[in-house]
Amino acid sequence: MITKKMKVQEAVKEKPYIVEFLSDNNIDFCCGGWQVLEDAIEKQGLNVDEFINEINDLQVKHEAKDWRQALSLDKEDLIDYIVLNHHRKEESLLEEVERLLIKILYVHYENHGEALSEIYKTFLSLKQDLMPHFADEEKIVFPKALDNDKTDWSKLRDDHEQVGELLKKLQLMTKDFTPPEDACPTYKLAFKKLHELVDDIHLHVFLENSVLFEK
Repeated sequence: MITKKMKVQEAVKEKPYIVEFLSDNNIDFCCGGWQVLEDAIEKQGLNVDEFINEINDLQVKHEAKDWRQALSLDKEDLIDYIVLNHHRKEESLLEEVERLLIKILYVHYENHGEALSEIYKTFLSLKQDLMPHFADEEKIVFPKALDNDKTDWSKLRDDHEQVGELLKKLQLMTKDFTPPEDACPTYKLAFKKLHELVDDIHLHVFLENSVLFEK
């Protein structure tokens, strides 16, 4: 049973399927996984007891997804999982989202130029942070961790904090990834793919901060 005195990351480990519910209520379970659940709920202006009851009433609606199975992997397999299922996926999404944002920036510049320009600049900051981060993990940090060297995860945690701030900014700037009423199909697809990217990064960071770094 989930209690309000648990840390957010502890609640997710006990009931992994609550991540969508947490995300829908803007409860940060990746970079903010260290928070006590009660505090995180109160920050969103929600009733703590009602929220906890809702979490405990949630049921698994379908088979466990691959990422949930990753919770029980050993260090080597978890690192392989993160690289293959998050690094590679996010690299692909970063390229796709950038292409879509550039397209709608030109097509919709007259009506939405200012907003899209700021979204694009923030997205580029995210991309510029993530790509060197992936390389550092894959070429330096993860190999050392697998050699059983004492690993200092503090730099990666700092990187994650910075990325987390950019994700929050993108969510705010896109109004929770809601396209405007005059949005064309490409505009809608751009926001959908951006949302997909942000969700994947949240899971990615959770697996590193709250699972890998504790092994």
